[in-house]
Amino acid sequence: MEVGNQTILFDVGSGTLHRLTQTQVDVTSIDAVFITHFHIDHCSDFVPLCQTLWLSGYQKTLKLFGPLAMREWARGVLEVAFPYLRGKIGIELIELEERETVYLGPVAISTSITTHSTMDTRAYRIEYEGKSVVYTGDTGPCRDVIELAKGADLLIHELNWLDGKHPEGVHTSPSELMAIVEESNPHKIVLTHLTPEVVANKKSVLATVGRRSDAEVIIGEDLMVLEI
Repeated sequence: MEVGNQTILFDVGSGTLHRLTQTQVDVTSIDAVFITHFHIDHCSDFVPLCQTLWLSGYQKTLKLFGPLAMREWARGVLEVAFPYLRGKIGIELIELEERETVYLGPVAISTSITTHSTMDTRAYRIEYEGKSVVYTGDTGPCRDVIELAKGADLLIHELNWLDGKHPEGVHTSPSELMAIVEESNPHKIVLTHLTPEVVANKKSVLATVGRRSDAEVIIGEDLMVLEI
């Protein structure tokens, strides 16, 4: 995300570095990384990113934000698994409480917890010059996320499976997201974290999510660019 004079990544799952290369983003412009939780599909490209920054002559201190397990996770990947990267770039670790707001210059980023099995997770609301974007990461229906997303210009919300019987408090289905959208009232919704069956039923999924709202609902795609 490019906001104000800041370049910020939200989650760095597998393929992130490749997509950054495809979009011709200068990786040395990245100021901060926010991780929602430490499942592999949300953080696995962090180590490749660090190596690329080192080899690209990165001169900044990378700010790394995440849940309270972040220091233990960072020690595991940067000191135990890949100690050769230790000290190659400056990294400032900032652990985030369940609800707090941090500032990167004029950009305000607020957190809430999400409901994702037993994981300690964070959703993020980014605000700048009267515009707002909310990124949920992984979550089942969650009151904290609904409150965080109220009135957002853009809600990037996971939709991992179709309606049906699933474990509670892990992911979100179309009908569950329909209720979330109705209450939080964002202007636009982008669906992410999609399984193949969700993509295969794109038309009905979009219709269900947007049924009780005037908001535009779209399926997120790799290399998609949105301006707020």
